[in-house]
Amino acid sequence: MPRKSPASVMVDPNVRCDRIYPVEDTRRRIEDLRTVGFRMSREQAVHLARVLLAVTQDWPNIDITGRRFERRRSDHTYSITVTSYTSD
Repeated sequence: MPRKSPASVMVDPNVRCDRIYPVEDTRRRIEDLRTVGFRMSREQAVHLARVLLAVTQDWPNIDITGRRFERRRSDHTYSITVTSYTSD
């Protein structure tokens, strides 16, 4: 069995969650909302944690964006994107 180095470890950046709050049909105004929430399964939370651990090694700042209006049809989950702004 051949050996693998840690450099060969890849993290799938496509993070999913079951729900993003506030929901898209909320009656409250966005200006009045003070929090944002994600409902995740254990596997989804571990996946997000792995992505965050991987990117924080090199990125000084992290942005997390949830697409609360775009639900994937195949499994009814929502996308969470982990990005960083660079000044290059």
